[in-house]
Amino acid sequence: MHGQQQGGGSSHGHLRFYIIMTTVIVGVLLVLLLMNDSDDFSLTSAIVGVGKENQTTELTESTAGESDDSPALSKRGNKEVDIQLSFDQIPSVHKEAKVQEIELKFDDLSTKINVNDDKLELNNLQEVTLTIKEFNGELDLDDLGFSLDGSAKSIEVNGISLSAKGELKISFSKLDYDYVRLENVELQELELPTGDGQLTAAEKLTYTLEQDKVDIFYFNGRVIADRLTETRVNLEGVAKGITVSGALVNFDLG
Repeated sequence: MHGQQQGGGSSHGHLRFYIIMTTVIVGVLLVLLLMNDSDDFSLTSAIVGVGKENQTTELTESTAGESDDSPALSKRGNKEVDIQLSFDQIPSVHKEAKVQEIELKFDDLSTKINVNDDKLELNNLQEVTLTIKEFNGELDLDDLGFSLDGSAKSIEVNGISLSAKGELKISFSKLDYDYVRLENVELQELELPTGDGQLTAAEKLTYTLEQDKVDIFYFNGRVIADRLTETRVNLEGVAKGITVSGALVNFDLG
């Protein structure tokens, strides 16, 4: 009888110990949640590992207002991630760039387009598809217009090639475009203003953007800006250092 009482007392002691430890753990979690009670904290933030050729892509919580010297930003550019991004806001791009092909659709015939210092005559056309291959120079793209100043290997107007010896110089400013496609373009520090859309990374992570701001440290691929559709910009290619920040969740990707 005495041995049975001892065993019962030991069981009750273990039960009390587990209850106390569970209470302590719950209390610590509540304190951590209260300490992080801000717009930048979200339980939806997580760390997700994506294996690709022995590489790991990390999706981690980011803190708003980080300086350029912060650890999260200093890691940018270390990993390439395949991405697809559709968004309802067109970014502002002002860069020296090399572009394999530019396709431009517009009906703005008032903007002067210079090719080899001569004005390109488009008076008899209602709609224009301008194709520029192997462009090298300065491009300026935003929601208001498209500008170019550089040289190209070839230029086509509605499928008709312009003949010239050597490279063709081309320039125009703030053309009121409908559609722009940049093929195989390399961009640094691409910033998209607050908007809605969808981001797919490494073919495994899909994130719905709702009033989020997207910053991309490096991008190489296709950029399409279409001012006639609800999804006004599409990106497809490889990127490094993607930061998404908004009201619900902040994170850095690769």
